[in-house]
Amino acid sequence: MIDRVIYQVFPDRFCNGDNSNDPLYTKTWGSNIDKETFMGGDLRGIISKLDYIKELGIKAIYLNPIFKSPSNHKYDTEDYFSIDSSFGTLNDFEMLITECHKRDIYVIIDGVFNHTGTGFFAFQDILLNQKKSKYTDWYHILSYPVAIKDNPPYKACGGAAFLPKLNTKNIEVQDYAIKVIKYWKNKGIDGIRLDVPFEIHTSLLKRIRKETNLYILGEIWGYGKDYVPQYFDGVTNYPLRELIKKAVVDQCITSRMFVEEWLTIQNLYGVNINYSVNLAGSHDTKRIYNLCSGDIKKEKLFFLLLFFMPGIPLIYYGDEIGLQGENDPYCRGCMDWNEKNWNKDIYHHIKELISLRNEYKVLSKGEVVFTCTADRCLIITRYDDSSSVKAYVNFGFQTENIENVNVEPMDYKIYFK
Repeated sequence: MIDRVIYQVFPDRFCNGDNSNDPLYTKTWGSNIDKETFMGGDLRGIISKLDYIKELGIKAIYLNPIFKSPSNHKYDTEDYFSIDSSFGTLNDFEMLITECHKRDIYVIIDGVFNHTGTGFFAFQDILLNQKKSKYTDWYHILSYPVAIKDNPPYKACGGAAFLPKLNTKNIEVQDYAIKVIKYWKNKGIDGIRLDVPFEIHTSLLKRIRKETNLYILGEIWGYGKDYVPQYFDGVTNYPLRELIKKAVVDQCITSRMFVEEWLTIQNLYGVNINYSVNLAGSHDTKRIYNLCSGDIKKEKLFFLLLFFMPGIPLIYYGDEIGLQGENDPYCRGCMDWNEKNWNKDIYHHIKELISLRNEYKVLSKGEVVFTCTADRCLIITRYDDSSSVKAYVNFGFQTENIENVNVEPMDYKIYFK
């Protein structure tokens, strides 16, 4: 996985390949969205765009949840063994796996085991039988009677009543989660991304690591030193995103400060830093276009740093064409398939970075050295025994001469050896 760039897909918003499975009240593609909106994206839509993903240079896709659920985001799972009907069928999923593997694209799915939806069979049994339910210990019930309401009488993810929190210390819950993961592994998945794993009991994380033999990515917003490699192969490197934001978007730190903060991150992970996932944005953040306030030079420099730093780059669908959107739910807009609307500058920039990453293995496996020159200038060198790649980066306010190379503000130059 270390040498594969990941492409994140939010299924309901990527492509509608089958209108017959659209949920009731599905809006016209590209309409304004809100938290409840359905747009009709599905698995056949993803399959129909695999050649686009392959052409971009992507070698792994990460899918937000695809299991049966009443919402557009599917984080409130009702049935972990069923593809949501609005996304298609099990046959569609198996076809997706087959077509991805034909193109040498790995498939990572979202595993949501910290909580379920209220429609999940175990929680429904509690609602029906209350204290007499044999699943009372599957959740954290605080008082009876159990009902779905504000300030629910049970622990809930983020306090949201529709997301009752599982008791992941319970062996029966753990066995169920392992059974789910193994089921989808047998269907051909290559990895799993674990949602809010910092709230999952470590005994379950340990079992997933030991018993499933998949690439495991943990959603961690802070430092994930305690999770790799014992529980995950890698974590989401949001601290790197924040560091690049300080340098490129806010322009509030010097190159030396950048390196010092990076070394803090790198020293925490050691060699495992190469398996962290470097992201400019996700379904939980504002779009990179909005983060950079539409400044294309900043956006391009942001991605340059993302690709040159140790770790696995992740492209959130639509970022490569300049899709816009503020925080959730607006960062989950429909993919625009009309090329006339694309920001071709960003598209070709990201495509080139992916191509460099695929061609020069030193960018995924090489050592890294930083050289600070001017106040806000930096040389990033990735090297191994046979080759090296240098990026001369200027995130300052004026043109600077870096090793006899003039680099304009918010720009960079790349050299190969």
